This record gives sequence, structure tokens and C-alpha cells, in this order.
Amino acid sequence: MTLSIFDAARAEPTRVAVIERDHELTYAELAGRVAQRVRELEEAGVLDARGERPVAVVARSTLRTVETLLALFATGTPALLLHARSSEREHAALRERAGAAMAPESAENTPCSTPRATEEPSRAPSPAVPVFDPERIAALVATSGSTGEPRIARLSHRALLAAASGLAQHLGVEDDRWLLALPLAHIGGLSILVRALTERRALVLFAPERSLLAELDVLTRVIERQRVTLVSLVPTLLARLLEPPLAWRPPPSLRLVLLGGAPIPRDLVVRARAAGIPVIPTYGMTETCAAAALGRYGDRLDMNPPPAELLHSGVTIPGVELRITDGVIHVRGPTLFSGYLGDAPARPRDAWFTTSDRGVFDARGELTVSGRTTDVIITGGENVDPAEVEAALLAVPGVRLACVFGCPDATFGEIVTALVVTQPDGPRSARELTAALTNLAPHQRPRRVELVAELPLTPAGKVDRRTAKTVFLRTI
Repeated sequence: MTLSIFDAARAEPTRVAVIERDHELTYAELAGRVAQRVRELEEAGVLDARGERPVAVVARSTLRTVETLLALFATGTPALLLHARSSEREHAALRERAGAAMAPESAENTPCSTPRATEEPSRAPSPAVPVFDPERIAALVATSGSTGEPRIARLSHRALLAAASGLAQHLGVEDDRWLLALPLAHIGGLSILVRALTERRALVLFAPERSLLAELDVLTRVIERQRVTLVSLVPTLLARLLEPPLAWRPPPSLRLVLLGGAPIPRDLVVRARAAGIPVIPTYGMTETCAAAALGRYGDRLDMNPPPAELLHSGVTIPGVELRITDGVIHVRGPTLFSGYLGDAPARPRDAWFTTSDRGVFDARGELTVSGRTTDVIITGGENVDPAEVEAALLAVPGVRLACVFGCPDATFGEIVTALVVTQPDGPRSARELTAALTNLAPHQRPRRVELVAELPLTPAGKVDRRTAKTVFLRTI
């Protein structure tokens, strides 16, 4: 198994590879377009036969971006992924740190329905795939980081392939269509492209003109019209899909929603499954090439998950090991990254990687992630995981979003603070809201609650705790 579109085209030339709007390309047709893109990159002098100098790509969920990434994968040139919604200043800073060339604009911007190669689609060129070390870096992906400047993770061909293989073994492979709805510059989006490529299945492109939250109605229509079978979402997006006026019910084609990227309230999954949405939780990070643990596929419509505010994140995928040491999650296996840009090169597949996440295993081997070590609030000598408090808040009827963090306090060191967005029929006051938090210990209950009209969200739709806290502290 490789990341080469040309290998995929030789194996499955007539199978649908990518769908953009209502146009489809087979693997043979897509390979022809990628071959043309390789020639453009060669003529621009940006490809690196040694696989050392990366090429920066503004990672939009478009066919042009897919062609560029597949061209870089096939030639062994690392791709530096730049978020489409980031500023040019941020792009320039990442390019400078990585010493990256910039991918030239495509000579043509032809639609998906038009093959870019001059040959007939069935005879599209299939260059020989270079043989290179699987430890060669395929992608450089900026992590969100807990503080300060984002770190850039170095993801090898080996790691991306191992992650895709483990997930395919866990879920099985059917006549699938993967929807690319998450940002391609994040591991959540990049991994979907890799999974579709390695499984020789269809990738459905979805590039909203505005934020994804503003176009959820369009998203649901794409899922139905393109007969999507697999989609990855974050909890905020799923919660919004369940609310009026959408009150989404999935089409029969959808076999699974992979839910991750943030702690998952149990009540959210129960409500989703009650609506007929087959959903399982996931746990992973950029450094593990996305999912390291998944809920059991057979549980995707289980209406009675274990009773807890936070839903478990499943069991480890094949090939990956997880352990808990002093409450912190550690990972080992072939899906691990090759260190951060600027650090000494690493091959950590046989070493344990210490995450910044706290978690526990239950008797069934199910992992529950309780939050990040960097987010823990120490109040009056007690440790509080914001994720647990947020889950309790989100379980209160009428609460749409919640963000919990610690605020400095002369008496307690920090006090638990909550910013909450409610629905029209939700709690009308902070007192009414806190009175409903009967499952929390006294030290976990927010001492300060503010009802707000909105909360800042990341491009992927997750609540941006760092920004929310920074803005709030400026107002007090």
C-alpha cells in the first residue's frame, strides 16, 4: 500500500475516485490530471527528489488542492499544509519556518468533469512510482497547541498509511464514499483523503463558501445526494444538526459518523442515535495521524452507552497501544509522527509518546478522555477538568454551547468559570443553570457563570477555549 494515485489507478482504473459537486472522476481520470500537475510542479522547480524541501499548499477542499497533494505524495515531496482561512501573514510565517517553496497555481482550473490530460481518460499516463523510504515525510501539519506558537508535526508515509490501515481494519471497507467536510489543513481532513486513496474509494469534496456551521443545510443535502457513507464531525456540528430547524435525520446510505476532536457528552450521542444517526466516538491527534481509539462499530446505534457525563472514546485501533500513567495518556505504534519541525528527526514508533490528554480505562478496555493536562483548573487545591464540567452543562436541557476555564482568584487560586450559550427555551439565569448541575462535586461547580450570545469557534467548529478565556479576562 502506498500514497500513490498511480498505484491506485492501476489497481482500480474505473472506480470513482473523487466527486466535486455533481461531477465524478475515476481513478484513471484523476491519475491523468495528477500526472499533469506533476509536470507543472517539475517545470516550476519545486519538487525535491531528496524529499527534504517541502512545498506549501493552501489546503482548500477542492479538486485542485487534491491534485497537488497527490502529486506531492507520489513524488515524495513533503506538503506543508496551510489553512485556507488563515491570513497571508500566518502563511508566510509557516513557510519561513519550514523553508518551503510555494506550490504554483495550476495552469488550468478546469472542472472535475473535464480531464486535464490530453490523452483519453482510460489511457491517462501512470508514471512509475519512485521507491523511497517509508519514513520520508509526506506532510507537515500545524498543531493547535495548548499555548503559544503552533508546532509543526512531521507525518511520514509510514504513519499515514498505518493509521488508514488500522481504521479500515476496525470499520471494514464497503462501497464507501468519504465526505471531506473537515479542514484539509488539519489531520482530521487530511486523514480522510488518505483513507479514501488507500481504500480505493470515493472522496466527496465539500467546500462551503462560508463557515461549515453556516451551511449545515447544504452539508446534509450533499450527504444525501452523493450517497455519502462515512463522515467525520466534531461534537458542536453534530449538536447543531440535531437542533431545529434542521432536526436532521440521515439518509439510508450513511453507515457511520465518526465523532471526535473534542470531549463528547454522552447525551449528545444518545440524542443522535435516537434520531437514527449511526455514530461512534473517536480519539486521536495530529501526532497519531488522527484516530488512535474508536468506538466499537457494533455500538453505532446503541441507545444505552455506559452512564457517565463524558462518553468513552472506544478501544485502540489495530497496531496502536495506549496506556495511562499518572492519569495521562501515552501512545505507541506505527501511526506516530516523526517529531516536530525544528527538533531532531525521530522514529518514535517503538517509543511511548506522552500526550497532553488525561484519561482512564474501564473494565472493558474502553478509554475515556477527560480533558487536557494544560486545561486543568486548580481551585482550592482541587483539580477540575473543564471537559467534565462542560459535559455536565451540555446535558442541561436548553444549553447549546459551553466553555469552562479557570479565572485567577485571591482566595482559591482559580475559580471555575463557565460561558454558556442557551437556546430560547433554555435556562434564563446563571442560578437556574447551576442548580441543575447536581452530578458535579462542589469544587467542580462553576462559581462564575455568564450567559453569552455566542462563543468563538475554530474553523473545524470546536469551541475555542483559549480565545474565549482571553477575551473574557480582558472584560473583568
